[in-house]
Amino acid sequence: MTENSIEFQLMPGDSQDGERVRHSFRVPASDKDNVLAVFYNKTYTVVNLSPVGIAIHSDSCLEFESGQIIEDAALVLGSQRMSGLSAKVVHCSVHDSGELQFGLAWLNMSLHDKKHLETILDKMKVKVLKKGQFPGKNV
Repeated sequence: MTENSIEFQLMPGDSQDGERVRHSFRVPASDKDNVLAVFYNKTYTVVNLSPVGIAIHSDSCLEFESGQIIEDAALVLGSQRMSGLSAKVVHCSVHDSGELQFGLAWLNMSLHDKKHLETILDKMKVKVLKKGQFPGKNV
């Protein structure tokens, strides 16, 4: 290109050099993991999760609004349930499968809940990294 193009503007919290930096990695959740989110008494399958948020699939892009705060949410991790959580809707996009995917960030999670979630994520990471344990893949 010989002409200048429009440059992206930095968003609050972005690094100064304009590169995106991910501070944690998402762990894919399989059906066997039984990872669910409960918002407004409706249960959603969690596609992936990290210490700072989750991704869920939804049937409608109108189900949530960008920036919406969800109070009194719950996260089910196998036989364990974390209740009284808050989350913010960060984005809605189309997943590779064609399904709508919402990304949500946890808000004001207690230190106890953070540590509990990180312990479970560590166990899930080990399982995912074992040969043949990648959700949706036959390795």
